[in-house]
Amino acid sequence: MSDPITLTDLSGTYRRVSSRIYRILEDGYDFAVGHLIIDTLNLDALIVDAAFFVLIFGQLEQRVNDLAMRCFDGDNRSRQAMRGAKFEKRLEVALPGLRYKVLRKEVSQWYDIRSDAAHGERFAYGYNVATVFERAFELDELVRRQSGDASSDGV
Repeated sequence: MSDPITLTDLSGTYRRVSSRIYRILEDGYDFAVGHLIIDTLNLDALIVDAAFFVLIFGQLEQRVNDLAMRCFDGDNRSRQAMRGAKFEKRLEVALPGLRYKVLRKEVSQWYDIRSDAAHGERFAYGYNVATVFERAFELDELVRRQSGDASSDGV
């Protein structure tokens, strides 16, 4: 597959995979299947959520970087400096002012835990996959508006 995976692709896949796991888990509860199976299915759901969190956050971070870089259009020196800046700085530049204060705080908290999730720690702490998708789509829309590209599909 040579086309980039879009947010829409990730969202659809997450919905399908997590729905299957939860259906199987519900069946397990309905038929009083042994606790080992229930525990395993619960762990599967947790791992799927963590994996998608890490994937979505990567997409979200890309959009933050795109937004931050647009602030320095044509100024290669500043763009280079921004590329090497800490995520918090890129986030402030990408989403300036009071209007984005809540979004910045939310994304910043996720940034702090994404590495833990990627390394198998704190899987279910501090994020909701559906909310992370929502914010990624919001940032995608901001990137599209700033670039004037209404045809983008969450690439």
